Amino acid sequence: MTLYEASNTVVSMSSSNEHAQHSETSNPKELQLLSEVENVPDITQRELSQKLGIALGLTNMLVRNLTQKGYLRVTQASWKRRLYTLTPDGFSHKLRLITSYITRFINDYKNVRQTLRGELHPLALHAESRVAIYGTGEFAELVYIGLREIGIEEINVFDSNVTVKSTFLGIPVQDVSRIISERYDWVLVANLVDQESTRSQLRELGIEKETLVIFFGNGRINGDG
Repeated sequence: MTLYEASNTVVSMSSSNEHAQHSETSNPKELQLLSEVENVPDITQRELSQKLGIALGLTNMLVRNLTQKGYLRVTQASWKRRLYTLTPDGFSHKLRLITSYITRFINDYKNVRQTLRGELHPLALHAESRVAIYGTGEFAELVYIGLREIGIEEINVFDSNVTVKSTFLGIPVQDVSRIISERYDWVLVANLVDQESTRSQLRELGIEKETLVIFFGNGRINGDG
């Protein structure tokens, strides 16, 4: 074997090992299955398949795979009842899966925040900006956090079908019909679903197109386009 061939072999083995390690710690169904059997040791595979949202045959294969790896112990409690127990290696594997999941979540969260900062940058926001947010979902939370990081304090939140006691991160939520465009430098639509219908609704309420912001909209951030 030449030095070049040996080098390629080492690189290939290293790549295979990295892939195997990634596969070992990046299976959300494994984590969910281990959590389910830890909570309910006598759960049936049919119940498992329903909770995991996968086919019964795939559930069976997943259980056998975890058992063969030594992460799961299956004992026959009766002729029709099985008990599932996590082994010490199984607990360690579950911890690795949880750690990997949290790490990926944090990385994804950082990427989303970075992308959002890029979307907000053209607005030239500053601490004195007056901003209205339309929407109260998870994306709206990210938008709100992004605005607070800039130092903006004058932020009002609006949504449709608001009840009297509706709040968003401790802020009272007002009905969208109460938005007065002139009071805000920007009206941010923090809603990634039905953006066009939302745009039309807000325009009908008198929101000026120059202040209306639609995120990720056909490469443009605001205006009617």
